[in-house]
Amino acid sequence: MNQGESIVIVDDDPITVGLLETFFAAEGRKNIGAVTDPRTLERYMRCRKVDLILLDLNMPHLSGQETLKRLERDYPDIPVIVITAEDSVETAVECMKLGAFDFMTKPIDRNRLSVAVSHALEQSELRREVSELGLRMMKRELKSPDAFRAVITSDDGMRGVFHYVEAVARSGQPVLITGESGTGKELLARSIHEIGYPGRPFIAVNVAGVDDAVFTDTLFGHVRGAYTGAESVRRGLAARAEDGTLFLDEIGDLSQASQTKLLRLIQEREYYALGADEPKRFRARIIAATNADLDMRVEEGGFRRDLYYRLLTHHVHLPPLRERRGDIPLLIDHFAREAVTQFDGSQTILSGIVETGIATVLGELDYPGNVRELRSRVFDVASRLANGASPDDIITTFRRVGARPTVGDARLFLKCFGRLPTIREVEEFLIEAALEECNGNQSAASRLIGISQSTLSRKQRRERANRRRGESSPRAESDKTHRSC
Repeated sequence: MNQGESIVIVDDDPITVGLLETFFAAEGRKNIGAVTDPRTLERYMRCRKVDLILLDLNMPHLSGQETLKRLERDYPDIPVIVITAEDSVETAVECMKLGAFDFMTKPIDRNRLSVAVSHALEQSELRREVSELGLRMMKRELKSPDAFRAVITSDDGMRGVFHYVEAVARSGQPVLITGESGTGKELLARSIHEIGYPGRPFIAVNVAGVDDAVFTDTLFGHVRGAYTGAESVRRGLAARAEDGTLFLDEIGDLSQASQTKLLRLIQEREYYALGADEPKRFRARIIAATNADLDMRVEEGGFRRDLYYRLLTHHVHLPPLRERRGDIPLLIDHFAREAVTQFDGSQTILSGIVETGIATVLGELDYPGNVRELRSRVFDVASRLANGASPDDIITTFRRVGARPTVGDARLFLKCFGRLPTIREVEEFLIEAALEECNGNQSAASRLIGISQSTLSRKQRRERANRRRGESSPRAESDKTHRSC
């Protein structure tokens, strides 16, 4: 028996927790923890190694079923044994479908519990050994480490991504990079280019929200007289990328008409400039990136299936920062040193971030905006320190921002709207509040609420279109009667 194996009991009943702790102590298991409020489990998991979870179903604030769903989503490799007083076949089946390793009812049969715990820990250990074996295989030396110098990481999963990139970078076939906003998709695209086409052009264009006419003119260019105002020939980005890489960001937002033209560009390796009668040869490699779920877009009819499979020749998925939290201290240190150069090289600022509790608090926060959001927060801290703010004040602010809202906070919505608002109303309210806070700066506002600038712009255009059709603004409606919000 490995006494270092960590078991956590999630149950709001102190008597049950005490009985289980006594049972495990008698079996020689020493590393036992307890969580009496399921809402704090995620924080507990971040700070400790956990090999097995014993989960009660009937708890206040957050049900065992909902907790089980979250564990299966965020920690699929950790086995969960459900323990409950509810003796129901339907409940047992539901829990097993949600990913539970085993299900047992109170009063607990100690022999059965002992066997279940042993089996679960053996499975957990086997998964860990397989994972470590895979990691050992990945830990061979990179052939082109300098190509990844802009990506700050010590994560083994990211290292696996690097090895895959090295394997496909010289193929010349399209590469699709997926991942949430702020995970570093363009950085990785540049790494692919540097390995495959060093010293050649790298042309990047964000195609989000670009209509078909602008897309065609931007990528393919036009001849003189192609349209009113076209007084000279324009070389498109496809021509400028010749012998290099054409990087298309936010490809999931491309219009259907533009998708058809891009498909032809990839398949036929040729294109027509606006107003031209003769095609031009396309001699560049295409790398596309998106934070959208293209599988879903294809199923919904918003993205061409044939184009999707063309782009999917090589596929790289970048994990979100929450799946590589070990990189956060490295990134904080890197961004802190980067920020110092913008504030007269003051080492006081660097020590204020790295050597105080600020770095610890930054490491505890969630980052829906991923690495980009983390960088913004570090630069925000550096700016405040440079303007005389104390580390304690900054820590207090971040702890308040990082606190999760509770159901009781719904009173804020009631105050603003006079009722519980719709998702759309909250979304627009949040965007307008962020823009107001940032004096209309879309880049700053998008970072503040953890979305890309292109997404923010798209949502604003949608709301303006709705208003032209006669729909009222949720923010305006709430402001009519609740100016105090």
